[in-house]
Amino acid sequence: MYHSCHRMAMQDILYTGSKLHRDHTLRRNAEELSILIQSQTVRLVPVWKDLSLVRSGDTHACWLEGDSAQQIVQRFSETVYLGHLDGASYFAVDISSLDAEETGPDLGADTRFVNLRLHAPQLAVSVGAVLAYARGLVVWHRFHRHCGVCGAPTKSEEGGHVRRCISELCGHLAYPRTDPAVIMLVEDGDRILLHRQQQWPPGMWSCLAGFVEPGEPLEDAVRREVMEESGIEVDDVRYVASQPWPFPSSLMIAFTAKAVGGTLLPDVTEIEDAQWFTRDDLNLFDDQNRQTGQGAFLAAPGSAARHLIEMWRSP
Repeated sequence: MYHSCHRMAMQDILYTGSKLHRDHTLRRNAEELSILIQSQTVRLVPVWKDLSLVRSGDTHACWLEGDSAQQIVQRFSETVYLGHLDGASYFAVDISSLDAEETGPDLGADTRFVNLRLHAPQLAVSVGAVLAYARGLVVWHRFHRHCGVCGAPTKSEEGGHVRRCISELCGHLAYPRTDPAVIMLVEDGDRILLHRQQQWPPGMWSCLAGFVEPGEPLEDAVRREVMEESGIEVDDVRYVASQPWPFPSSLMIAFTAKAVGGTLLPDVTEIEDAQWFTRDDLNLFDDQNRQTGQGAFLAAPGSAARHLIEMWRSP
């Protein structure tokens, strides 16, 4: 049941579905990349601080082209090659040094900068995937300006997919990292276990989740996190789907699991509350409550958590 539903609904998971050819071979050709970045086929994806560029009223474009792109390229020499699609070359660029109001710099009357995490449901899924890819790499560069081994400055190489320590005594290579996190739908017959955290908006409920620890298989991480946060023992852990989560550098790996023991006792140092919900209970949740601040609502549509919940609600 889960595998068939998973295949039908994967396109609805945010930040997936990018058609970009990442072209790892071209990344190593600095000369060709320098030509591409100055061409009229370039599509430039700017990131300002933690905000992403979108076009007002258009769910299919999130980049600069032509003269608008070249104006930015002339000001910012360090770009990141994302890949190519339909004859166009995509690059990301960090323009955080530009002075601007909280909403970001003005790059055209029909563009604006938005919080991707909040705005992604309004975009075409493939567009959100490009923005997530760009944001993840730009933030990684921002955090790795100096070598983690010796502290010397680093420089970008291989189209922005490597940073090399400039010290001749070190030369350490740093690669973009992804931190795996498990998210799981815990089932107990005709009910599922959901929780909420104190920092979430009032009324929001979602699946349990947590980071994978060093030396830990994903399935063990599921069992451990559920036990630590709720007191419930689980088994029959099954993979469902995955979701890039560039806030700043995670990969959400979604599972289902069966409750096999334990007593529900939420760890209030980790979460605010955890409860069992039936399908009838889920009918009381309303996405409109997210805007009104009144009543209960589930994790956002398009999230891995919501994907798990909806799969269970409509088997």
